[in-house]
Amino acid sequence: MLAEERRKLMRNKLSRDGQLLSAELIREFKVSEDTIRRDLKELADEGLLRKVHGGAMAVTTVPIEYAARHEMNVEAKSAMALQAVSLVRSGMLVFVDGATTTALIANHLPSSIQTTFVTNSIATATALSILPRSEIILLGGKLIRDLLITTGPELIQDARVFRPDLSIIGVHGLTITAGATVENYDDALIKQYFVQNSGEVAVLAGHEKLGFIASYFVAPLSQISYLVCDAPNSSLSEYNQAGITVWKV
Repeated sequence: MLAEERRKLMRNKLSRDGQLLSAELIREFKVSEDTIRRDLKELADEGLLRKVHGGAMAVTTVPIEYAARHEMNVEAKSAMALQAVSLVRSGMLVFVDGATTTALIANHLPSSIQTTFVTNSIATATALSILPRSEIILLGGKLIRDLLITTGPELIQDARVFRPDLSIIGVHGLTITAGATVENYDDALIKQYFVQNSGEVAVLAGHEKLGFIASYFVAPLSQISYLVCDAPNSSLSEYNQAGITVWKV
């Protein structure tokens, strides 16, 4: 097998799994450790991955700060939010996280809807406040300035009373093997809690989030009911096969 063909297969695997394990690559391609090391260096030079002990991880260009993310892919985010509102009905209890995409659902919900929303995001609570007949519960705690979300032990304690019908969340990374992940520890904790205690879970993720594994685990694919994404169908089919209802926008 030529080096370029091998690296193409490695790119495909990285896009699917978000990581490459050197030992697996050596067995699969029947090449030496030095050969795989050179391949990983080549892919790292292309900006596709960062080398770690035992292999490599995919990299992302998506910023962490809320203000920077707010200006990215606005049209696609609005389309994903519009699709997600079909899940929200009057009488429900709905958790909405602090993602820039999920906050946009407020723009598409009818003013007549009578839903109780719970969030730990100042920006999301503000966006939802335009709905005159809905109740907004903002969980308090210490402010994480970069994300505009609150956190802390008292927040987790307060969250224990909620059993939402639906949680709508954003993620920093999503892969078949690693599931949903984010780059902030506190963000991961609150999302984990609501995912585990919700009737259904909808993940809104731009195409740039697929194939990337962030630092902190949120949920396996088995806990995700819906995936709303703007990626090509070829990138989404495996999530559908995993039992998730996938909506492409």
